[in-house]
Amino acid sequence: MSHREEIKARLAELSHRESVDEAIAIRELGLDSLDVVETLLELEEKYGVAFDDIDMSKLVTVKDLLDAIESKVK
Repeated sequence: MSHREEIKARLAELSHRESVDEAIAIRELGLDSLDVVETLLELEEKYGVAFDDIDMSKLVTVKDLLDAIESKVK
């Protein structure tokens, strides 16, 4: 499973959905900023990277979040 698919699966789990489309706005998932930060912390631990410089205000869609994470994990 790719990083993107793994993260989308986690977001689907948090939002109680079967799947998550990349074009959907994070707020439409019913996730608040704490949910997103907790997800980032989990990923930091799993992949040994830091997301401290990600500007949360620029993360509007699931794609924005995935792109920001993927740029750090590579």
